[in-house]
Amino acid sequence: MKGVGEGFFDDFYLKLCAAFEDKFLGLGRQLEAEKKGKCQDILRTYSQSAHQKIEEFKIIELKKKQGQPDLDMACDDNIRYSQEFINIHGVMVEKPFVYKKTYVEVRGENRSDMFGHKLTGLARLYGAQYESLYISMAVEDFYWAQFQYESGNKKESCEFLLDAFSYINSCVSHYDSTESPEYHRFRVDFDKACKKMNSSIGGRNKLKDLDYLKEVMATFLKGVAPICRYKYKSEALEKVTIHLCQYDQKKNPNKWDDDKGERENTIRNRVSKWAKTDLKVSFNNYINDKSKDKV
Repeated sequence: MKGVGEGFFDDFYLKLCAAFEDKFLGLGRQLEAEKKGKCQDILRTYSQSAHQKIEEFKIIELKKKQGQPDLDMACDDNIRYSQEFINIHGVMVEKPFVYKKTYVEVRGENRSDMFGHKLTGLARLYGAQYESLYISMAVEDFYWAQFQYESGNKKESCEFLLDAFSYINSCVSHYDSTESPEYHRFRVDFDKACKKMNSSIGGRNKLKDLDYLKEVMATFLKGVAPICRYKYKSEALEKVTIHLCQYDQKKNPNKWDDDKGERENTIRNRVSKWAKTDLKVSFNNYINDKSKDKV
């Protein structure tokens, strides 16, 4: 994801961050109104704890990306004075070390019993714990989303932010059976951004996929120019386009299956572009001298 479709999620990320922070401050005011003690201090404690936890996970993540995973020295299996071997299907292999788990791994384990953004099981039997779990998950995802955004993983960042917003929203509303209309609006905007990104990637891949046809066009123009010339540029462009389409159909028949004319139009646009730029001289030699004005 990094470096791909970066601009599609910038505005969405900023809006969602602002919405989350507004909800978090609103939760503080709500708890104060309900006279649950020094609520601002309580929320500050949650934030500090989550921030510290994420800082540790950031180190684990960076080391793993550098090919130097962090050994979990709290695990007794890693305390060794010599090589240890284990039997796997009759083959003796060196006993693997246990490394610290990433945030995504730990997060997945801790939330494996959740259904969507809804806590299940014993956690729901205790009101205070029920709220505190959502607050913890919300601020942890919020700080992790910031780290992902700074790392260039903008789509993943927004996914974590959406979860964080849902969790904090449940705390504010004391209700998590359904998502709020505000969450659904953000979800729709996120899905639209994903579609734009996928469309952009598809377009880039399609253009790259057809790059080989430039050489085919150059060879075609070189071979037929001395023999056949056209009076009008539009006529010449159409002839070249037909040739390239036929060539591509033979080379990539699967690309034309169920095609609604998109590939042909893309080739036509590429031919027009090459005739004005890289293959301008060759194309002008392909048409009648009288019509050799600027392409």
